[in-house]
Amino acid sequence: MRTLLSTLILLLFAAGCAGTPRVSALHDPLYRAENHTSTITATARESRDGIREVSISAIVGEITACSGSFLPSIIPCRQSAVGMGVVCVYPDVTTEVTCALPIAITPRRIITYTVTARSAGGRTARSGAVTYAGGAPLTQARVNLGFVNITIPWETARPVLWRTDTPSSSTSREDKIDFGFVPDEDMPNYRAFTDDLQPMVSALFYTDTNQFSQWTRTWKNVFNVWAGPDGADGEGCTRSFNAPASTVRAIFDGTAILHRNAFRDCASITLGGGAGTAQTNLGDAAWVLLHESGHFMFGLGDEYDGGGIWAASNPNNVFAAKAACESASSANGLPIAQCAEIGATGKWRNDDGNSTTMEDRTLSSDWRTLSAKAVNNIISSCFSGNCY
Repeated sequence: MRTLLSTLILLLFAAGCAGTPRVSALHDPLYRAENHTSTITATARESRDGIREVSISAIVGEITACSGSFLPSIIPCRQSAVGMGVVCVYPDVTTEVTCALPIAITPRRIITYTVTARSAGGRTARSGAVTYAGGAPLTQARVNLGFVNITIPWETARPVLWRTDTPSSSTSREDKIDFGFVPDEDMPNYRAFTDDLQPMVSALFYTDTNQFSQWTRTWKNVFNVWAGPDGADGEGCTRSFNAPASTVRAIFDGTAILHRNAFRDCASITLGGGAGTAQTNLGDAAWVLLHESGHFMFGLGDEYDGGGIWAASNPNNVFAAKAACESASSANGLPIAQCAEIGATGKWRNDDGNSTTMEDRTLSSDWRTLSAKAVNNIISSCFSGNCY
């Protein structure tokens, strides 16, 4: 937690540095596996001196399967790269400005972009690099057996938001949480999956204004977001993965199966590497996604009667005995008097009386008490270079 606190202090210091631009960027659509126009939009603001210039730099190339020890890598590489960009000039505007770079996406594209903003006072700010894919995906790769080259069916994970400027299988991802998405077999087609993925990811990490998403919006830069191919099937608490989805999800720290048919969403309770389902056509779809990820990515148990009331998180958020709840609460600086039984289940949690995402289906919920400690411990581990 010391690393997390230090990072927050640095962020607050940077935010308070007068005259330094604030800059951000995002591409739209986030991912589409067909030809389309992708637009990278940058926003910048500096209210004292004003913004004089915003530049977007992009590298566009073709996705290839990186070489592995024997089989190709699931993480993609790039070849035949070319650079492009745009520079937008302003008359020292003190309100928010935007700058856009449209890119024509053809099959198997992979794009990396960064944005730089410069104020009238000469201060600059640069966004972190983001890599994403678009166009018809890679579906086969060549393998060199020494005496002969063969072509095999092969798909890589498709970056939606990969926070790197060097797409490669050797690019370190230990300091990032790799959040993967795959379509359920009930999706009408792959375009429906990517159309449904967009608003859920956008809300969770960028556009939502409710309390439940504050944590993911705050720590969005710790997450890589990936799309996977067909092969998954979910129905209630039954989930199956066949190739190629089963192969690609091996690089995810958690996998969400997105579906439209109505059934109760469910997830494994695992500290990384698990999977769950999320229905995309619900009014609170992004909340459901976050709740289920609390199970399959952070190991949290349900805090309501009738759910999965056990945990693999650090610390646990639910307990089989009151004494265990009190011990964990005390160790984490929480009042032991807040330990309360979950209904009449004989299971216990620390309850501060506010809406918690692992119990209350409301957009005003948040990670609370021991759940908050657990997810923030993951972030702290990420800043130490080892999320899991």
